[in-house]
Amino acid sequence: MDEFNKKEDSQNRSDQDKGKKRFSFKQIVILVLIASFIGGTAIGAGYQLAGYIISGNLKGEMQQQSSLEENVNKNSSNKNTTPISQSNLTTQEIVKKVGPSVVSITSKVMTQDWFRNPSIQEGMGSGVIFQIDDKGVFILTNNHVIANSDELTVTFENNLQVKGEVVGVDEDSDLAVIKINKKNIPNALEGKIQVAEFGDSDKLTVGEKAIAIGNPLGYDDTVTVGVISALDRELQIADQNIKLIQTDAAINPGNSGGALVNNQGQVIGINTAKIADTEVEGIGFAIPINSAKPIIQELLKQGYVSRPYLGVMIKDIDEETSQIYKLPVGVLVVEVVENSAADKAGLQPGDVIIEIDGEKILSAEELTQKISNKKVGDKIHLIAVRNGDENKEFTITLKEKNAQE
Repeated sequence: MDEFNKKEDSQNRSDQDKGKKRFSFKQIVILVLIASFIGGTAIGAGYQLAGYIISGNLKGEMQQQSSLEENVNKNSSNKNTTPISQSNLTTQEIVKKVGPSVVSITSKVMTQDWFRNPSIQEGMGSGVIFQIDDKGVFILTNNHVIANSDELTVTFENNLQVKGEVVGVDEDSDLAVIKINKKNIPNALEGKIQVAEFGDSDKLTVGEKAIAIGNPLGYDDTVTVGVISALDRELQIADQNIKLIQTDAAINPGNSGGALVNNQGQVIGINTAKIADTEVEGIGFAIPINSAKPIIQELLKQGYVSRPYLGVMIKDIDEETSQIYKLPVGVLVVEVVENSAADKAGLQPGDVIIEIDGEKILSAEELTQKISNKKVGDKIHLIAVRNGDENKEFTITLKEKNAQE
C-alpha cells in the first residue's frame, strides 16, 4: 500500500512539474537584465547603459519653419518692434532692443503636506515675447518653467504683473508657449512691450558674441555677456538627446526660458540649462531658435507636438554585454507601454530588437533616429530576438505620442 502511495505521489509531482513554466538560462538572464534596468542599478561599472524612450522628432521642419518666419517678419514690422539692423550692435543697444521682449515668469503649484494642509510652491523663470495679435501676447519659455503650474504670473520690464495661461507644452524639447489674453493687458503696457526678432541659429559660428537676458535667481532684466562656445552639443532632456548651443554667458536658475541673443540683437536660442558643479564654470546651454520654430507652430495650432511613438523603454545590448550574457547585439526592450503601437503589435519586455526596415540596429540611439525619421501612421518592420534564440517579426503602425498619454 505504501509503495502504491509513493508511486501515486511521484506521478502527481511529475504532472505538476509538467504544468510549471520552465525558463531557459537565456530567459533568466534577460529577466535579470530587465529587473536591474528597471531598478536603476548597474550590472557593473561598465554596463550602466543609457535609457531612451522611443519618440521621434518633428517631420517637415523646413516647411513649418518658413511659415513661422513669415509670422515673425510680420510682427517685426509692428510699431511695437525695434527696427531690424544687420550691423553689429553694442551691448547697450542690444539690451535696449531685446529687453522689452523678455519677461519674468512665476509659476505656482498648489500642494498638500502630510497633514493635508495646503501649501504653495513657487518657481521662477523667463520668457520671450514672439507674437502680439488681436488675441493677446504670446510668450516662448521652457516647459520645466511652467510644468504642472496652477497659476502663472508674467512680470514685464516695468514691473507690471499680468496673469498668463498655458497654450501648449512639449516635454521632449523642453519648450512651452504661454499667452496673456488681450483683455488682461493693462493700458500701462501699451507701447512698452514688443516682439523679439528671431535670428538664424544655423548661421552661428563658434567664438561669436552671445548675450543672455533673463531673470536669474529673481533678479529681473539681468544681462550676461559671453561667446558661442560650441554648437550641436548633445544633452539629455526628458529622455531625449537634443542638440544645444553651448555658451559661457552666465545662465543661472531663473534664466531658463530667457533669450540668448547675437550681436545684431536677434534671439538665436532659448536658455535652458547649465552644468551645476562646484568645479565647473561657464558652461550653459540654449535651445537653437531654428529648432524651436516648428515646435512653436505646433503648440500654437494644437497645444502639443505630434510625434511618431513606438511605446517602449529600451536599453543597449552592446558587444561586451552580448558576449558576457550570450545575447544578440541590439536593443533590449525593458518595458512596453500599455496600448502603445508596440503593445498592439505584440512586442514584449525581454525582446531584443536587431533590425528595422531591413537595416541592422546596434544601439538605442540608432533605433531612436530611425523612428524620428518617420511620420505618424507610417508602418515599420521590426525583427526581434525572443528568449535569446527565437526570431520574431513585427509590422507596426506608429501612433501619435500624445494620442496615448
